[in-house]
Amino acid sequence: MTNPLSFWHLFWRSFFPDRHSAYQQLSLQRVAIMLLFWPTFLTITLLNRLCLWLDTLLFPGFSNVEVYQPVFVVGIPRSGTTFLHRLLAGDNERFTTTALWELIFAPSILQRRFWLAFAHLDGKLGRPCSRLLHFLERRALGGLDGIHKTGLLDPEEDYLALAPHLGCFLLILPFGDAALWRLAYLDRDADQKQRQRLTGLYRQLIQRHLYVHGRNKTFLSKNPSFTPWMESLKEEFPDSRFIACIRSPHQALPSQISSILPGAKIFSGKLDLNWWRDGLTSMLQHYYEVLMQRHQQWSEKEIQIIKMKQLASAPMASIGELYKNFGWHMDGQYQHWLENEDDKARSYRSGHQYTANKLGINAAEIGEKFHPAIDYFQLAGRPHQNSFSRTD
Repeated sequence: MTNPLSFWHLFWRSFFPDRHSAYQQLSLQRVAIMLLFWPTFLTITLLNRLCLWLDTLLFPGFSNVEVYQPVFVVGIPRSGTTFLHRLLAGDNERFTTTALWELIFAPSILQRRFWLAFAHLDGKLGRPCSRLLHFLERRALGGLDGIHKTGLLDPEEDYLALAPHLGCFLLILPFGDAALWRLAYLDRDADQKQRQRLTGLYRQLIQRHLYVHGRNKTFLSKNPSFTPWMESLKEEFPDSRFIACIRSPHQALPSQISSILPGAKIFSGKLDLNWWRDGLTSMLQHYYEVLMQRHQQWSEKEIQIIKMKQLASAPMASIGELYKNFGWHMDGQYQHWLENEDDKARSYRSGHQYTANKLGINAAEIGEKFHPAIDYFQLAGRPHQNSFSRTD
């Protein structure tokens, strides 16, 4: 077990956790879930890796695809990154982005072409498979709409495609292994070789996507978990541009903790609230620090900061400002689409509800721990106590 992020290490700790694990109190529920999870995870991983290798034989030209000025939506989790990503993805003449289905089931060119051909045939037959899939998808994912609405065809965080390489921070949910926290501090804690390995794999994932969806497009990525990877990504893609979403930590921290707990409860009947709260608090402190550093060091052509309150209240104006600052042209069709989205945003109400006090979060402590970021970005200060129960 020389590599703490090895499959063997994670498999062993799934059933024999150490004292640093989120699931150190093993339960029958966890054993049952992991006995189902591991065969599924390994099957998908092995199949994806095989197809990725076959790409090098069948489509060797993908490695010559140029990744020109990719755009990365990063920032604080629960700060509007998903909303911004989907608004930008609406400009499909400029951008191309990844959908959930290809990240999990088709990261390779071979798999993408197979499923696209299958979808074309299904369309010719009246879309029976598509309708069945949509029904099953809503049954499986509909319960998460209040936290993070998604579907197989929706734009999604492309770091999911790094899961077969153990480079996806979301794996901390099923495994609860403390070693996975290292991904949340990549630029600070990982050596150059580890950083280059992950960003090199990520470049190949982008190249495969552009090979299938259009080499002339600008690749659009959305991953709050890439906030601590920004330096590594800039080294790999020197002409990249970053848009960072931020929000007051008084809202972002409890929202992030409450959004991850339902997943943690699935993987263990014995939830360690302190483990998640303390780990996520430290992680978000680091995220804010990184964003302050990058904002100070990089130019306006390299990074733009957007506040969630501004984005939620005036999405069209926010997008227009981004386009102006980056020197992009907005065509009439996309502008009309944005106008409709702007109208929808005014009536939107999230179903995600949480009470910060029940999570063991104190407003005064947040203000003390995060005051440099609150001051720097001019975020809202300490909320009134009765506003610490929220829907967002």
